[in-house]
Amino acid sequence: MGAVARDGQGDRRRRVLAVSRIGIQVRAMRIRHRTGCFVLLLYVFALPSAARGQSLRERFSDLFVFGSCGEALCLGTQFTPTGDALTEHGRHYLSNRVPRNEAMLLFLGDAVANVVGELPAVAMHGGGPGYIDADGNEVPISLGPIFAERAETLGAGRFFFGFDVSGFRVSQFNGVSADNLVANFSHEDSNVASDPLPSPGAPLWERDILQVRMNLEMDVVVATTALSVGLTNFIDVGVVLPVVRTRLSGSTEAQIIPLDPSHEHRFGGTAAAPILRATAAAEGSAVGVGDISARLKINLTGGTRSDRPPAGFGVAILGDVQFATGNEADLLGLGRSSGRLLAVFSGRSNGFSPHLNAGYLLREGDFTSDAVLATAGFDARVAGSVTAAVDLLTEWELDDPQFPIPGDIEFGEPAPLSFASTTIGERRTRIDLAVGLKFRVGSGMVLVTNALVPVRDVGLRSDVLWTLGLQGSFR
Repeated sequence: MGAVARDGQGDRRRRVLAVSRIGIQVRAMRIRHRTGCFVLLLYVFALPSAARGQSLRERFSDLFVFGSCGEALCLGTQFTPTGDALTEHGRHYLSNRVPRNEAMLLFLGDAVANVVGELPAVAMHGGGPGYIDADGNEVPISLGPIFAERAETLGAGRFFFGFDVSGFRVSQFNGVSADNLVANFSHEDSNVASDPLPSPGAPLWERDILQVRMNLEMDVVVATTALSVGLTNFIDVGVVLPVVRTRLSGSTEAQIIPLDPSHEHRFGGTAAAPILRATAAAEGSAVGVGDISARLKINLTGGTRSDRPPAGFGVAILGDVQFATGNEADLLGLGRSSGRLLAVFSGRSNGFSPHLNAGYLLREGDFTSDAVLATAGFDARVAGSVTAAVDLLTEWELDDPQFPIPGDIEFGEPAPLSFASTTIGERRTRIDLAVGLKFRVGSGMVLVTNALVPVRDVGLRSDVLWTLGLQGSFR
């Protein structure tokens, strides 16, 4: 009997050890899986930021530095500074000597700095599980919009969590292809020191134009975490934390367009055999926290309760403050705070929910332009667990841009002549169309897909901005 008891105890020990080994293996597999996910995220977001030195803004400025001169729009080191404006031909296009050239560089740099602002704000509320009818059954509702708000709140004690990844690649600038942007830079008025009246174009070599053609590539990926909580049945608060990865790559080709046969302006060579063309290139990437925002939504028509259906028509007010937490120099944030105040209207009928958001965007700074915002669209259940969301998003700038496009380059007598300063036009009203699908994939979980297409391009834009995410609401 003692031997049998010992054998039984030994079997139990072996079974315990086997189960322990299985548990250890399972935990190891989980650790490897999580480590693999972490390594993948590290590769996607962190790896491109290695070997950093200059900021991305500085790398963009390098696209206008030709040869070994070291200054933007300088023609070359072979032109030694003499202190005489009439003979410093290599420095006649510097932005600190030609205000219109400085204005052009500021216009281009401002457009690059605002690329990260292309992504619209995600919704605070992803659509709850539904409501409980009089018979105790759960009645599903549409899963809500993606880049718009409707009046419903979460309800007291409920939480909303969303993780979305969005990405885009710049393809155009105000409707002009980003791989063939042209900017013309003019010569300084060398006689301004001796003649109080401006006389650009005299002598004749002042009519030489420095033309720069640019091929610009930028792509941005934003991983956004959103969290909202229902403080009461009619008040929600939330926070949005974006992590941004920005990549920039570009090349430029500068060409002297000589209107004077003396070839005083050149990148090298001699007047008899001038070098009139030069190139530059730059690339870099950065990753980091973007501009964090905090939100408050107040429902004005009774709020949300799980024991009754949402109101057929609802009204809410949404306030949103975005803080300048992203690194502006690395194109991770806009470098200024801003605030939105929206009136939210929404209706509901048999799984169809139209909505309208209208309000004001206030940007920090004395020279930045505020805007009027309007978004109209709908979300509708197209199947038992599928919701389609369509929105038209508009932004109407109220003031002139901080850095407008400089006017045409014009020369007077004896031979009047003009050049367009750039092939890029000026636009101020943005219109986008967002079309998406939301799929209920589990208890309280929703898969989000969306494509946003510019209808009217403003600034540096992509052909399409994609979004993929996972959202959920719970108590």
